[in-house]
Amino acid sequence: MDETNRKKSMARNAAILTIGKICTQGISFLMLPLYTSVLDTTEYGVFDLLVTYATLLLPLVNMQIDQGFFRYMLDVRNKQDEQKRLFTTVISGTFAQAIFFLLLFCLIVPFLLLNHSWFLLLYVVTHLFTAVLLQFARGLGEIRKYAFASFLSAGFTVIFNLITLVPLRMGLSGLFLSTILAQVITMVYLLIATKSWKYFLIKKFDRSLFSKVCKYSFPLVPNNLAWWVVNSSDRLVISHFIGVAANGIFTVASKFSNVFITFYNVVNLSWTETVSLHYDDEDRDEFLSEMMTTMFGLFSSACFVVVALMPFIYPLLVNVKYRDGYNQVLILMYAMLFRVLVGMYSCIYIATKQSKKVAITSISAAVINLLCDLLLVNKIGLYAASISSLIAFSIMFIIRFFDVNRTVKMRIERKIACVSFLVGAIVLGAYYSNRFALYLTSLFISVAYALFANRSLIKSVWQMLRFGHAK
Repeated sequence: MDETNRKKSMARNAAILTIGKICTQGISFLMLPLYTSVLDTTEYGVFDLLVTYATLLLPLVNMQIDQGFFRYMLDVRNKQDEQKRLFTTVISGTFAQAIFFLLLFCLIVPFLLLNHSWFLLLYVVTHLFTAVLLQFARGLGEIRKYAFASFLSAGFTVIFNLITLVPLRMGLSGLFLSTILAQVITMVYLLIATKSWKYFLIKKFDRSLFSKVCKYSFPLVPNNLAWWVVNSSDRLVISHFIGVAANGIFTVASKFSNVFITFYNVVNLSWTETVSLHYDDEDRDEFLSEMMTTMFGLFSSACFVVVALMPFIYPLLVNVKYRDGYNQVLILMYAMLFRVLVGMYSCIYIATKQSKKVAITSISAAVINLLCDLLLVNKIGLYAASISSLIAFSIMFIIRFFDVNRTVKMRIERKIACVSFLVGAIVLGAYYSNRFALYLTSLFISVAYALFANRSLIKSVWQMLRFGHAK
């Protein structure tokens, strides 16, 4: 496949996934004023804490089989018999995991001093199957179905939240119920859309294949746990040392950076697949460096523009009782920009099936994040959480940059990197200045940088639109 077709394939997949996410995140943001007005900071903090616990349990239960499933699906694309063997093997393992977790949970739960434990159980079990079915659709190349399933999950969560929070006034229980119901609907859709029952034949179960998938997947468990520490230890430290209400404030502040990284994750799905399928191409290094520069220009400019807009939109979207979260947004956004760079380099490990390296570098970042949290929380309070994330992702990027570039020349164009550093410093100074004139200047510079950094991308899109219109 030539370079043009590679780019078109990646752009098409990314566009499909992005449209779904734009719809979903747009609705979610419109709902933010409702959430912050109906729920107090403690309720929001409790919900976030339970989801945090659930995301810790999930990789321990499923052993990241879904990630190995997708990687091996790429190797058997268009080979239906092999796909049946792989699907039967993985889904059988998932059923075994669900049953084991259910039995273990029923034995342990009487000894847990934890309210709403039923939510943890249902969250983990539903996500076990949703994760496998999502990766199955993605592995089949059914990117539209994958995107629509993600849209269904978030969309129905919002719809059910509207029903349970406003007319039914169920509060925290409404959030729990909405989350589970949305996952059930998503599973049913994926079962029907992929006709997965046609791929399940018990005689196709292959123990040796299951071992191969597990061998790839198991090193991703400590990697996932490391990501959990990086993403979630902040909330646990805040809840313990400052309070659950402070965690609610931090959670709302994180919404903006979460949306940013969610859009990157959408592009990263297509990026990961593209790198894995074309890793052995002759012009690999040139292609990867060009794509790295393009994506860095896109996401760095998006980061700066969002931060520059915060002084204007944060007071409109967020209730006044969450105003202390404003100071955290910039730091979290910059942390997520480094996370974007980390993710772009990690695709090389996935393409070469070096899952152990993924784990080692992630664990390093997790240790750094947790240590910074604990050392700083009593000194600078809520800032400890956001700053520790920024430090952890920065160091993780440096580690992966030098490690990957030992074998693959994959670098960002120096001019873009230098200009982005300068613009980031200007936006930082203006953000905390509390001066309207500097806010406007920062926004103008950010938009100008976005046009400069993405000039080639804008030109390509314009030519495509012009050509399409001419036709």
